[in-house]
Amino acid sequence: MEFKEKVVIITGASGGIGSETARIFAKNGANIIINYLSSPKKAEETLEQVKSLGVEAIKIKADISKPNEVQNMITNTIKEFGKIDVLVNNASKHPPPIFNFHTPDWDLWKKMVHTNILGIIICSHFAFPYLRESNGSIINIVMDHDPGGLGYVLTKAAGTPLTRGLAKKLAPVRVNAVSPGVIETWEMSEEEKNEWLKTIIIKRIGHPIDIARAILFLASDEASYITGETLHVDGGRQLLV
Repeated sequence: MEFKEKVVIITGASGGIGSETARIFAKNGANIIINYLSSPKKAEETLEQVKSLGVEAIKIKADISKPNEVQNMITNTIKEFGKIDVLVNNASKHPPPIFNFHTPDWDLWKKMVHTNILGIIICSHFAFPYLRESNGSIINIVMDHDPGGLGYVLTKAAGTPLTRGLAKKLAPVRVNAVSPGVIETWEMSEEEKNEWLKTIIIKRIGHPIDIARAILFLASDEASYITGETLHVDGGRQLLV
């Protein structure tokens, strides 16, 4: 897929799915904006990896839940590259491993709502004028199945109807989503893997590259007649849970 000299903003690109997405776009010729918030060292590592692939790249620290910081990120992108072709809304706020609904941390709930829902709206709002000029596209990372993680999944699930709504509102800019399954972005024990595998039809844990390939496809000309859709990349997990 050809992305030579295209300009791609990826939020939350310092690790995991975000950094893998930055690399796959760079391998296909795109110039990359690596957005990060709290992992400057990882963002720098991703930046160096992307640059080593022969494309231009910059990293920009910005909290996507804050409109002024997102506006500055978009302004700096335009100053550097003059356009935006693709926005990947990947950044998210996760709860800690122990998240007790009955003794709620209201500040954490607010942060998840502001990042996982409003973050998509804010980034899309400020990028839209430039995406319209370039006939570009937006890809949101969502999650619409897995009732076990109430706080996180609740806010990420909102991305699915939001994607459809934005597709209607922002046309002809295409807006699609990818809903990942179990992706190995942390060190898993064999016991953990075996438990997860019980819920996955094709019997393997996903990797960040599986999601990155789906994002690349939805942003490409091969998907030019697709908008408002959510692509589940989960090994069939949504059929079982």
